[in-house]
Amino acid sequence: MSWNGEIVIDLDSHIVERADRFYQDYIDPSYREAYQRLCDGVAQQAKAGNRYSLFGSRTSVIEQIETGRPLGTRDTFGLSRRSDMEGGRRAFPPGRADALPPIRPEASWDVKVRLEDMDRAMVDVGVLYPTHVSSYCALRDGGFENALYRAYHRWVADFCAQAPTRLKWTLVANMRDVSAGVAEIKHWARDANLAGIYISPQAPDGKLLDNPDLYPLYEVAQDLDLPVLAHGGTARPPYAPGTFDLDGAWFLLHSFGNPWAGMAALGALIGGGIFEMFRELRVAIIETGGGWLPLAMDRLDTHYLMSPGHVIADTPRYAEDGARDVV
Repeated sequence: MSWNGEIVIDLDSHIVERADRFYQDYIDPSYREAYQRLCDGVAQQAKAGNRYSLFGSRTSVIEQIETGRPLGTRDTFGLSRRSDMEGGRRAFPPGRADALPPIRPEASWDVKVRLEDMDRAMVDVGVLYPTHVSSYCALRDGGFENALYRAYHRWVADFCAQAPTRLKWTLVANMRDVSAGVAEIKHWARDANLAGIYISPQAPDGKLLDNPDLYPLYEVAQDLDLPVLAHGGTARPPYAPGTFDLDGAWFLLHSFGNPWAGMAALGALIGGGIFEMFRELRVAIIETGGGWLPLAMDRLDTHYLMSPGHVIADTPRYAEDGARDVV
């Protein structure tokens, strides 16, 4: 018991994964050549003096985007970059005089270090989320995308197995190739350390969480009693609402991007009738803060009264063939 006799669970404890370092022993043999090209790209990135980035910056090796423009600056000439959020260790709670101790990078790959840091933080159980894995949807090769998901799952399952009472993990469901995502969920469902299914607050190609293409994910999550965990990510694929409306300004992207995505996810799930179709489905919206919730609920309630024809107001039931029946 870590704090006042209570078990402390960190529900959003991150791994900062390195695709080029973690997957050598876990990638499917048929994709070793593609994996080596990815590693070569990361090596070239480092040789050019740029920090590791697969997505979300102007120097990313898979998909580039401006995310580092400081407010008040018009042209950055390629010199800007995403913030390291170097003040984050003193930002919470506001007014903290001294920064929290740094999180050692080794905690992302060394179980002993991670447990030591958890003990210092008085955390009993950490539920691990990847930091960038859900953005593999930006790859043009869908087969390689699935291979990287499988490699990460193998790696993180082995990682958590070294401390099964302390470490749990989340499976990243492929939202672009839903049948592959469902198969991966079924494959890992018996792993005792699997805590839930990671999805993004929006699917690739601009699909929101009410999209019927995603129904099989909700069905398998319900059938296996695994919670669906909608976890945001700032200015990386699949891009959240507003990403391209904020002119690359990191201060605004990181301040408002995840809450905005959380509002859209909640509204799509409720208004799209997901909880009526899947009555036993459990969902959490992660890494968005919570201060927006009263505002969002008030706005959704009001707009249901104003525009009831724009949501699913009946009580639908999802059938395996994808049809929706009203009961």
